[in-house]
Amino acid sequence: MGGAIQVSVNWPPQVKKLDAFLGRGGYEGIHADNRGNIYIAEDVGGPSSSTTTPVNLNKARQPNSFIYRYVPNNPSRIEDGGQLQALQVIIDGTPIIFGGTTAAARDADISSNAQLKLHTPGTKYPIKWVTIHTALKDDTNGFDANPAAKQAGATPFKRPENLAWLPGSDFGTFFFDATGDTDSVAGDNSFLQARGSYGAIFRVDLRKEGDGDVHGPAPVNDGRISLFVLGDHDHNSFDNLAFINEHQLLAAEDRGDALHTQLNTLDSVWAFNVKNGNALRFIALGREDSSITHGEDNEPTGVFVSNGGIQKDALLGTKDSLDGARGFFTQQHGDNNTYEISRGPRRESSLPVVVQ
Repeated sequence: MGGAIQVSVNWPPQVKKLDAFLGRGGYEGIHADNRGNIYIAEDVGGPSSSTTTPVNLNKARQPNSFIYRYVPNNPSRIEDGGQLQALQVIIDGTPIIFGGTTAAARDADISSNAQLKLHTPGTKYPIKWVTIHTALKDDTNGFDANPAAKQAGATPFKRPENLAWLPGSDFGTFFFDATGDTDSVAGDNSFLQARGSYGAIFRVDLRKEGDGDVHGPAPVNDGRISLFVLGDHDHNSFDNLAFINEHQLLAAEDRGDALHTQLNTLDSVWAFNVKNGNALRFIALGREDSSITHGEDNEPTGVFVSNGGIQKDALLGTKDSLDGARGFFTQQHGDNNTYEISRGPRRESSLPVVVQ
């Protein structure tokens, strides 16, 4: 299990593990809000099913990873203690939880009606943050976040990779993705695809103190989740996320070599319209000679958009962070080159909006 590491900005840098506060986990994306809370996406694949009767679940994986939030006692110092929380989704009054480690529990989680409802377009469900660990000031004992989240009744997903704040939402709305099963045997199975086998992107609206919906001061422990995009044969295996402007969310794919071969398709970066989920292919990735030599296909990763502002108003996730922003991505598993996304000679306040 990995974890989070803190590096000071002064020289020489001080490096410190934060296992006693943020825990250990298969952490991927990590983002802060403007109040010092830290949000983490975890990518830990669950066991795969080989069951084919009475319902074909072959190659589908059990949801096994979580979305976390660390609420510090002191936003300027993580080591002053705080609460590590995990996201819980409630459908029909019942939380979606991890069912267990037996084959029967695995298959029940994969095929559940709750997973179907969670992945149904147009639906919204209540969420809350459940506390899985409370850290005291200067604690030194690390802990494993994944089993703690399962024990606390948090909701597992199929490999969340990253999250991104909706610009202009005052850190009240974020999107996160789940990569899914990265196998066409499960992905092209309509029963499983409707339950997220090809991945999904979700929208979370946090309710805030003093407001009945999502606007106001500090976030509290509830809100709503809705499906933004359900992965399909053409758009799937979502990985890095970044807003290129207030209207479009970039989502990179990480299909993996097996799915590349199965579908005869390489990875893309998609631009999704925030209002309706319509997709435009923003980048179509090819293959470098070096990746072929190494027996791997390239992957677009490290998608990042920001103007590099250091003021609080320009924190990643604000509209100001997109004022004069520059975009980048890395073509991994080959020469590992990093490319800048250019808007061309015309200068605008943010990277261009594509009308859909």
